[in-house]
Amino acid sequence: MEEFDELVEIADILHGPDGCPWDRKQTFQSLRPHVLEEVHELLEAVDDDDAKGMVEELGDVLFQIIFYGKLGEKTKRFSLEDIITTVSEKLVRRHPHVFGDVEVKNANEVVHHWEKAKAEEKKERKHPLEGIPKTLGALARAQKIVSKIIRTKLSFPQKEQKSSAEIAIGDQFLDLVIQAQQEGVDAESALRAALKKYEALFDA
Repeated sequence: MEEFDELVEIADILHGPDGCPWDRKQTFQSLRPHVLEEVHELLEAVDDDDAKGMVEELGDVLFQIIFYGKLGEKTKRFSLEDIITTVSEKLVRRHPHVFGDVEVKNANEVVHHWEKAKAEEKKERKHPLEGIPKTLGALARAQKIVSKIIRTKLSFPQKEQKSSAEIAIGDQFLDLVIQAQQEGVDAESALRAALKKYEALFDA
């Protein structure tokens, strides 16, 4: 795609000897807050159903990926082509019902085959919760863990009869996360939507 190639060329110029001093001094670590901020700005545009905002923020997220690709090339650790090839190969492997001869009846079976392929790829993982990012917000991480418990048919832990207010409130949060997972609702999105009513109070 011509536009993509042009964006990569812009990144090359920014990282070149006559490019931007700020861009050239960045590292994998220094870009972390910028990646997080751009993703959250994208989520806000999605929540607001703002098409123009989504286009802008998706562009910013895309450029963060290209930026990381250029850092990988500069440090001789990986390239932008490695990123694209890796995700392309992964998508083909995890969609055997599209690119292979596996037949599926519904979306649940698609998820089953996705998880099966993922387990084959990640054999080195020693714990079922490996792969759930520790940097996720507590609510999103809780839903990931709850989802894993439900899929593996484990029993939820018993609540302590006598517990501190902190533990009791935490258990109430988890009850709502479990309900959200069972009803197919993203807990983070639901809470952001509900918060809009409270935020509107400051606009009055």
